[in-house]
Amino acid sequence: MAKSKYEYVKEFETDDRMLRNVYVLVRIDGKGFHKFSQTHDFAKPNDVRGINLMNHAARCVMHELDDIVLAFGESDEYSFLFRKSTDLYQRREAKIVSTVVSLFTSAYVYYWNDYFTDLKRPLYPPVFDGRAVLYPSEVEVKDYFAWRQADTHINNLFNTSFWALVEEGGLTPKAAEARLCGTDSKDKNEMLFTEFNTNYSKLPAMYRKGSVLLREQIPKDADKDAIIPTLPETLPGSKSAKVVPVLDTAITESGLQSGPDPISESVSEVPSGQSSPIAVDSPFVSQEMIMQEGSSTISSEGKKRSIDANEAERQDGEEGPAAKKEAPAFKRMKKGVVIDHIDIIGEKFWTGRGAYILAPEKKKKLRP
Repeated sequence: MAKSKYEYVKEFETDDRMLRNVYVLVRIDGKGFHKFSQTHDFAKPNDVRGINLMNHAARCVMHELDDIVLAFGESDEYSFLFRKSTDLYQRREAKIVSTVVSLFTSAYVYYWNDYFTDLKRPLYPPVFDGRAVLYPSEVEVKDYFAWRQADTHINNLFNTSFWALVEEGGLTPKAAEARLCGTDSKDKNEMLFTEFNTNYSKLPAMYRKGSVLLREQIPKDADKDAIIPTLPETLPGSKSAKVVPVLDTAITESGLQSGPDPISESVSEVPSGQSSPIAVDSPFVSQEMIMQEGSSTISSEGKKRSIDANEAERQDGEEGPAAKKEAPAFKRMKKGVVIDHIDIIGEKFWTGRGAYILAPEKKKKLRP
């Protein structure tokens, strides 16, 4: 930059570099999205187009910023967790927050027509704000995401009950709000089931649990930033988003288990007796899982396999290459951004699929 007598104005800039060796979390929120959703005729209580557009925009942010290791979204908000050792923009708060917000907003507008196909562009520009929060340890990070997912359950149960009373029960919004005043999750569940024949625990997990974006192993031939849905009900519906086929059920069940929903046990406002897949319900199996599954048989069959290998080598010399067994499905893997609708309350997620997120990181040489 050329020197000039006006350069002194740079001295007014403040140093907003965030503390090192702590977790950086950036949360973005839609500004005035109640009006925005009404203007654009979003379906109530959940609009799958709007949710998937939010997920696509968040995926774009993770694609651009490799230091983001986890994202969670619900309604009109998204939270992005950065590596503890990130040195992005020398940890300058304004640069990081403004970059995340602008990336998310631009992607939201750019991909709008892929989801809202009847409207080429929004009727007016959507606006998102952002903030950065620092968390000193793993405990606060886990509690933060538990807080956001619990909020998802509480808000969605209320909204589902509210709009059932309005759209199916014929009540006015004011009367519906009065009807729900003072009710707990049990009351709302019973009302939905008895009056509207709706089992809340059977509603799509995307609505009840929110959306989790992770960096995980995906097939080598897949787009590394493809949105990979867990269930058919969560298909993005975008003409630009690519979807990876689901593995054979037998392969999936061999490495993945299902169990009780820990959220329903941890959050008082969440429906009791709710049961859904736990944090490891994924439609794909990573290379590590395949290797782990096979490792249990190596010790007992090691000698036999060694003999088989020698026999194959002998056949190569005498009769040509030995017949090769068909390679396991999706053997060649690479890292990619995947989306799922899973429980992140409790330790099952953090010791399973999310184990790498808060793992001790290698120390990097800090910039002067």
